[in-house]
Amino acid sequence: MGRFWTDQEILDEINKRRWYHKIALRPGIVTPGISLLENVWNMTRQSREYIQYSGKRVLDLASFDGMWAFEAEQRGASLVVATDCMQPLYLNFEFCKNILQSKVLPLYNTSPYKLWEGLQVLLMDDFTEPLPFPHQIRHNQFDVVQHLGLLYHLRDPMWTLSQCRSVIKPGGHLLLETACILDTNQSIMVYNGAPGQMNRIYKDDTTWWLPSVLCIEEMLKSTLFEVIPESIRTIPSGRINNYNAGRISLVARAISGSEIDPNCHAELLRIFRNPGIVPDYL
Repeated sequence: MGRFWTDQEILDEINKRRWYHKIALRPGIVTPGISLLENVWNMTRQSREYIQYSGKRVLDLASFDGMWAFEAEQRGASLVVATDCMQPLYLNFEFCKNILQSKVLPLYNTSPYKLWEGLQVLLMDDFTEPLPFPHQIRHNQFDVVQHLGLLYHLRDPMWTLSQCRSVIKPGGHLLLETACILDTNQSIMVYNGAPGQMNRIYKDDTTWWLPSVLCIEEMLKSTLFEVIPESIRTIPSGRINNYNAGRISLVARAISGSEIDPNCHAELLRIFRNPGIVPDYL
């Protein structure tokens, strides 16, 4: 799994790089990461306790340096796939994978909008248990999808949630963490502003939306997920332009189309106007 690194060599290499995640590589050796996010990460770990990882197939989106993917492996997952669409980040991931002697599979050219297309090689074939089509795909779908710190950076959040549902088994779990609007009973999603003016809530050109908690729950229901209420955790970020911003983490169970209103199920099947969900596996 690569050459042996001394502790000093690891520390020297860490200091050459910029880090987003804090990843424990050896006792006393941790990548620096962004300390301001530690409370968000710890909140997410609390929600994660509602998921059993042992022996499960896990998909990690927006993996960056790979912290969540490596932690899923350490919790006993049988397969972990790390995806991102920012290729430069792969160098940090590769370094950590080498030190940890990890078996996490990196696919750092996979968009959250094209999970079904980008992961077909994994979904179509499994030589350990060959099955006829489409049973092979159903067998190879993921048990857990980790969608962390990503939703509010996407122009079309419903599409990516639909794609998550397309690659997850019924009864599987979605671990979601995102920026949100707190302290409102309304189902709203606040647009952060047009390009060059994206500062309605966060002064950040990569932030598109902040949904309310109810909006998140309803979007998940509309993409065939059912939130586990006791898994919900929130952290306030303060009041910004009359909005109570914060972060939320939760676990949602993937449900089948037969578990929702028949008319809504029929509408989801109209993929010409509701794209994203692969209808054969509802």
